[in-house]
Amino acid sequence: MVFIVEHENEGQSLLEADGLLSEEVTIRDARPEDALEIHRVLRSSFEPLISRGYSRIAVKCAIVEPWQIRKRIISGMTVLVAEDGPDIIGTVTGIKEQQSLRAVSLAVQPEYQRRGIGRKLLTALEYLAVDDDCHKIYVLTAWSMIEAARLYLHLGYVQEGYLRRHSHGEDLVIFSKHFSQEDDIQWSFSSPKYEAIQSSWPYWLF
Repeated sequence: MVFIVEHENEGQSLLEADGLLSEEVTIRDARPEDALEIHRVLRSSFEPLISRGYSRIAVKCAIVEPWQIRKRIISGMTVLVAEDGPDIIGTVTGIKEQQSLRAVSLAVQPEYQRRGIGRKLLTALEYLAVDDDCHKIYVLTAWSMIEAARLYLHLGYVQEGYLRRHSHGEDLVIFSKHFSQEDDIQWSFSSPKYEAIQSSWPYWLF
């Protein structure tokens, strides 16, 4: 079933209304039988990070095994895929933590990167988070995933924290996005709170 978020008044997909879905690429809920293809996307997306200096064990852990992906889907966890025709070319998973949603396993097939697929997936996940009464979405990303970090900033996420040697010796950056205007103002780039946290980090990503 194609992923659709109905507009209250017009019955139109919010994603279609924002111009985020096209005839070529659609976002839908993953099915158990998609597990192997999702694993393939994760592998092809994350393995190149090794050449950037990211540790092999960290990459291996990021490439979720097919049986684990299937378990995520069957258990009711939010797993989305992007399709170009019959091919799965991207994926993202959302894990609800109280009233926050953590985005994990965001990946796009290399030949489809820089075409807005990651943006479509993440935006779809945000709509689901709001619909599920979450006040915030956040993600942890590795220092070497510069393109992902730029995507989060472009979508209005804020660099909220820095975790030194957090996962298999790798440094991670926390990006978050609050869905209320008040929270966004509190964490704006000109906020004294934000500046204080930024200055406390050992070094900056960009």
